[in-house]
Amino acid sequence: MRYQVLRRPSSTDESNDIMKVQAPLFTTDPVIPALVYDERNTHVVQQPLDRHATALMGHDYKAFFEAEWDGNHWKLGKRVGYQDW
Repeated sequence: MRYQVLRRPSSTDESNDIMKVQAPLFTTDPVIPALVYDERNTHVVQQPLDRHATALMGHDYKAFFEAEWDGNHWKLGKRVGYQDW
């Protein structure tokens, strides 16, 4: 998998957070990268979605997840309800 870290979380940031996952409306990339970011746009990563996250997103293009930063990408956990941001 390839990841493009656009804004890296610092080591002093919280490791668990609520992240917005936004899939592209259209792409020619067979891996289908998604944009994953927090409310403050301080943790921004473009990364492919694994099967778990893809299944939880269903047909939605945007969803919110509990996530944990592993130093390279966001590990998406449980999908959470809509956040107003």
